[in-house]
Amino acid sequence: MSESNNDEIESAKILIQENLFEEAKHVLFRLLTHIKDSQSHSYRVANELLKKIEKIELNQFMNSSVKHKKEEFVEDSDSLILQLEKNLQLNSFEEDSKDLEIEKWSVSEPQHSTQVLFDLAVAFYEMECFADALRELKRAEKKIRIEDSFLGELGVSVVALKAQALIKMGSSFNAKIYLEPILLEDDLRHEQKIILYYSMGLATQDLQEKDSAKGWFLKVAEFDPEFKDVQQRIRNLSKQT
Repeated sequence: MSESNNDEIESAKILIQENLFEEAKHVLFRLLTHIKDSQSHSYRVANELLKKIEKIELNQFMNSSVKHKKEEFVEDSDSLILQLEKNLQLNSFEEDSKDLEIEKWSVSEPQHSTQVLFDLAVAFYEMECFADALRELKRAEKKIRIEDSFLGELGVSVVALKAQALIKMGSSFNAKIYLEPILLEDDLRHEQKIILYYSMGLATQDLQEKDSAKGWFLKVAEFDPEFKDVQQRIRNLSKQT
C-alpha cells in the first residue's frame, strides 16, 4: 500500500470513528477511482471499509425502524443484519480477512499516526470546521506528548494550528494562555518558534493588545521578514499605536 493510499485509508477510518460516514465514503470512493488495480491491497481495504459503513448504516436504519414498530416482535439487530446481509449478498467485516491486515482494526479502537491526525485537522480547518479540527489536534498533541515527550517540527505545527483554531472559534484568550507555557519549553529552538510567535501575535491582536501583538510580529520578522503577512500586520499595527 502506497503512503498516500495508506493516509487516505487512515483518514477514512477516523471519519468512520467520528460517525462521519458520508465524508468517509467520499474519501473511499475517491481512492477507489484512483486505483487501477482492483486486486491491489489498497483497493480491497477501501472496499472492505465501504462494506463496514454499509453494515453500520444498516444497523442504524434497523434500530430506527424498531422504535416505530413497538407492537411487533422484532429479532435482535445482529440477527436481522445477518439475514439482510445474506439477502443482499453483503460481505461482513470478518476477522479471517487476514491478508487485508485490517482484522485488528475496529470502529471503537482506530490506529492512526500523528501525521494523519494533523492532516485531517488541516482539512477540517480549511473547510472552516474548527471544532472538528481542534478535536483532532488535541489527539495529535496528546499522542506526541506521550510517544515523543518533546514537540519537534510536527508538534510545533500541531500547536500553532490548535491556537489558530481557538482564535477562529472566538477563544483568543484561551489561545494566548495555551501558547505562553509552550513558548518557554527548553527543547524548542528559536527558528521552531516562529510560527508560535505568529500565532501569539494573532491572538493578542484579536484581543486588541496592539503593542503586544506588534512585538510578537516583530519577533517573527526578525528571523524571517517574508513570513506570511507579517510585514503588513506590523504596518497596520504601527498606524494604530
